[in-house]
Amino acid sequence: MNPQATEIEPKINGVLRAMCVAIGCATALIGGAALLGEFLHQGQVGHTAVRLTVIKPNVAAAILALGIALALTVSELGLRAIPDLIASLVLTVGLVTLSEYALNWDAGIDRALLSDSTSPAALTARPALAAALMITMVSAALLGAQRPRLRLLKTCAGVASVLVAWVTLIAYLFGAQQLHEGASFSPATLPTAAIMLFIGIGVLAAEPVSWPINTVLARSTGSIVCRWLLPPAILAPPLLGWLLSRQAPFDLFPEALDWALYAAASSIGSVWLILQLAQRITLIDAARTAATELSQHDPLTGLANRRAFDAFLLENFNLARRHGHALSLVLLDIDLFKSYNDAYGHPAGDELLKSLGALLASLVRETDLVARIGGEEFALVLPETGFAGAVVLAECIRMEVERSSAFRRKVTVSAGLVAMAQNTGSIAALVQECDAALYRAKEAGRNQVWAAGESGYGQLSAAPFPHS
Repeated sequence: MNPQATEIEPKINGVLRAMCVAIGCATALIGGAALLGEFLHQGQVGHTAVRLTVIKPNVAAAILALGIALALTVSELGLRAIPDLIASLVLTVGLVTLSEYALNWDAGIDRALLSDSTSPAALTARPALAAALMITMVSAALLGAQRPRLRLLKTCAGVASVLVAWVTLIAYLFGAQQLHEGASFSPATLPTAAIMLFIGIGVLAAEPVSWPINTVLARSTGSIVCRWLLPPAILAPPLLGWLLSRQAPFDLFPEALDWALYAAASSIGSVWLILQLAQRITLIDAARTAATELSQHDPLTGLANRRAFDAFLLENFNLARRHGHALSLVLLDIDLFKSYNDAYGHPAGDELLKSLGALLASLVRETDLVARIGGEEFALVLPETGFAGAVVLAECIRMEVERSSAFRRKVTVSAGLVAMAQNTGSIAALVQECDAALYRAKEAGRNQVWAAGESGYGQLSAAPFPHS
C-alpha cells in the first residue's frame, strides 16, 4: 500500500485541531454554565420546566474539566502536565463512582462538590452509571492522547465513550423507560450523553494518525468510500426505527408487521449501500486511471513523459539483463529548434513538437516506447531490438524528418543510439553513453546518427529500408 494514501492532508490536520479546541471550549462553557446555575440554586441550564436540560453538578464539573483538558491537549502551548492532571482527577472521580455502583456502597461522591437541589429523591446528585462510564473513558482517552505508547488505550477508550453516548441518545430517541425510571439512568444522562459524544469525537480527532480518524480522513479509496457511506449507515437505522415506533398511536400496522417492515427496509438499505459502494469505487478507479494517464504523458505531444520513460526503461533493462534479451535506446534532438521557435513563434514550435511526436509514434512498433524527455529531446526505448535494428530505425527517422513537408521550413534531427551489451552495468551508464553519442552527432554538424559501441563512438550511414 502507498503510505501516502493513509496520510491526512496538513490542512485537514489544522481543521481537526481547531475543531478539537472549539469542542473543548464549548463543552467547558456548558459545564461551567451548568455549575454556575447550581451554585445559584437553579440546578439546570435554561428554563426550570425543561427537565431534560438538567446536568448534575458533579457531572458539570467533570464536563468543565474535560473540556479544558481537551482544548489544552491540542493547543500546542506546551502545557501537557495540566491536562494530564485534570484528566487524572476526573478519571479518579469516574472510577470511584463506578465502584459505588458495582459494590453498592456510598463514597460520598455525590456530595464531593455540592448536593443536588433538583428533586433529590428522583434524581440524586451521584453521576448516572452511563455518565460515569463516559467520564471515565474520556478521561482515560485524554491521558493516552499524544502518547504513541498509549495510543491503543486512547483509541479503545475514546471509541467506547462515543459508543456509550450514541447508545444512550438512541435509547432516548426510542423512549426507553429505563432512562427515565431506573436508578442507573436519569434525565441528566441525555444532555450529558450529547456533550460526551462530542468530547469523545474531539479526543479521537486530537490524534488523527490513529484509527478510526485516519481511516475516515485519509486519501485512500477506502477512506473516500467511508466518508460517503458512514452518514447514512449511522443515521438511517435509528431514524427508520424511530419512524416505525412513532406510528404506534395510529395503529397503522400490527407489531409483527412493524418488525417485518424494519427488516425489509434494513435489507433495502444494505443493498443500496453496497450499490453505492460499488459505484464510488468504480468512479474512484476511473479517476485514478485518468490521473495516472495524465501523470505519465506529456500534455503537449501526448507521448510518454520522463517519468513513464524512466519506469519503462527500468523494467525492460531488468528483463533484458535477466533473460539475455536485446535492448536499444535512441535519443533524438531537434536541430536548431530555438531559431525555429524564434522565427515562427512558440505556437509554431509547439506544432513542430506535436508533428514530430506523431511521426515518431507512427514509425515504431507497439512494443516500443516514444517519450518526450525534454524541451526538444525525444527518446525511444526499443525492447527486443539489437544494434542493427536500432540503426535502421534511427536512420529511417532522420530521413523521414528531413524530407517531411509538415513543417514551415526544413527540419532535421540528430540522434544517438546505444545497444545494451553484456558489460552494461546500469541504466545510468546506458543513458550516458547514448547521450554522449547524441552530443557527438550535434558537434559533428547535426542531421546525423551516431552510435556508442565497444570501440567508441562513430557516425552511421543512411539506411534505405524501414525498421521492422
